Amino acid sequence: VGGCLDPTSAVTALKAAPSLHTLTLRLSGIPIGASGAEALATLKDAPALHSLRLELAETQIGDSGAEALAALKDAPSLHFLTLELTENQIGDSGAQALATFKDAPALHSLTLELLENRVGDKGAEALAALKDAHSLQSLKL
Repeated sequence: VGGCLDPTSAVTALKAAPSLHTLTLRLSGIPIGASGAEALATLKDAPALHSLRLELAETQIGDSGAEALAALKDAPSLHFLTLELTENQIGDSGAQALATFKDAPALHSLTLELLENRVGDKGAEALAALKDAHSLQSLKL
């Protein structure tokens, strides 16, 4: 996929693990692109995943990848989520998608790191709505 690493097969195996409770993936600096982020978003279907930390700084996911990762809000067992998304050219549409985590029913703790992206006024306004989310622990822009 245009020089990008595609973690699809690894993620497929991980999400099928019936007792996977906690997962940290350190992929910073690896160009997984939007397709890699889409594959990671399928972790929402991991039946027992309770805690997820995705270190994705400088992975070239862009808005499309951020929009895909927003699907993690629907993970029924996910209580703790950290998304480190520094330097990914995420703009307003990606930020608006990530702001939907405020409506994640199972999430108890959310940390979003969006430093050095292209979030403009509309994205910042959407992210500001996270202030009312009971799960928000940290937001870095």
